[in-house]
Amino acid sequence: MSSHLRYWASVILSLLVVSCLFRCSTKNLLGIEKVGSIFVNSDPAGADIIVDQVLTGKKTPDTISDLPVGEHVVSVNLSGFVVSPDSATVAVSQDRTDSVEFVLLEADKGSLGVTSNVAGATICIDNQPTQQVTPHVCFNSVPTGTHIISVFKEGHSNRNPAKEIVTITTGDTVEVDFTLDPTAAGKDKGNITPNFDLQDDDLLRHQLYAYRGFVSIIFFWSTDCKGCMDEMPYLQQIYADYSPDTLLIFGINYGGDFGQEGIDVIRRVRDDEGIEFELLLGVGTSVRDDYEVTVTPVTLILDRDGTIYSRNVGFVDWYSPGKFRQDLDELFGK
Repeated sequence: MSSHLRYWASVILSLLVVSCLFRCSTKNLLGIEKVGSIFVNSDPAGADIIVDQVLTGKKTPDTISDLPVGEHVVSVNLSGFVVSPDSATVAVSQDRTDSVEFVLLEADKGSLGVTSNVAGATICIDNQPTQQVTPHVCFNSVPTGTHIISVFKEGHSNRNPAKEIVTITTGDTVEVDFTLDPTAAGKDKGNITPNFDLQDDDLLRHQLYAYRGFVSIIFFWSTDCKGCMDEMPYLQQIYADYSPDTLLIFGINYGGDFGQEGIDVIRRVRDDEGIEFELLLGVGTSVRDDYEVTVTPVTLILDRDGTIYSRNVGFVDWYSPGKFRQDLDELFGK
C-alpha cells in the first residue's frame, strides 16, 4: 500500500474512533450515567404528573425516573381542583431522587392555617368547633367566602382580637394566629365561665366557647320565675338595639322549679314574646349547678375574651335594663 493510501486510511480510522467515543459519551449522558429521579406527591393523591409540559402517564404519588440532569418543570393536574403551586422547577442531580409536593384545592375552596401561642386550642370555623387543634398548618377545603375564625382552650381566656373575620378565595391560603392567657374559672368579674353544650328549640347545638370574640349575655330563666319573664322583653329590646354581629344572647331555660319545662315551653315563649335571640334547653343537664345558679333570674355579661364583665342576680325593671346597657356600652366603647 502506498504511503498516500496509508495516510488516508489512518485519517478515516481516527474519525471512526472519535465518532464512536462521541456516541458512547452521549449515550451515557442521556441514558445511563447522568440521570436522576423526581418523586412527585399531592394532597389529595391521584393527580396526573406532568414533566416539561408532557404527560408522563403516572399519577401521584409516584417517581419519575431516568430524567436527564438539569432543571425540569413539574406540575400536576386533577379535574375539579386548583393546584398550588402551579408548577415547580426541580434541579435533577445524577443518581439522586429529588421530591416535590403539591396541594390540590377544590375549585371553590381555599386553605386556612391556624396557630396559637398555646398549643392544643380547639379551632372553630363560623362558631362551630372543628376536630382540629392548634397548631394546624392547613385546612385544605374551606369554602370560598367570609368566615369567622376563633379558638378556645379550657382554663384560658382569649386576648383580643379573640376572633378573626377572613375572606377565603380559590387557591389562596389565609393564616391567623391567636393569643390565649391562663385564667381562673369562677363567677366573679374577670373569671371565665364554664363551657356549655346545649340545644336550642330547633335542636341545633351551641357551645359557648365557640363564640369567643363576641360580647355575650347568658340569662337563666323559666316561666315559673316572674322576674325572668319580666326581664325577657327587655333583653329582646337590647338584642334588637345592638348588632347581632357583635352581641349574642343565650337564654338558658333550666326546667323550672320542678324540672317540668321543656322544648315545647321554649317554643311557646319564643312565639308569645317575639324572641329572636337563642333560647337553649338546660333541663336534664348540669348547667345550673355549673354556673352556681341558686336563685333566678341570673344574667351574666361576658367580654369578648370569654371573661365575666358583670353578674346580675334578680331583676328590677327601673334599674336592671339601664345597668345592662351601661355595661354593654362600656364593652363596646360607646
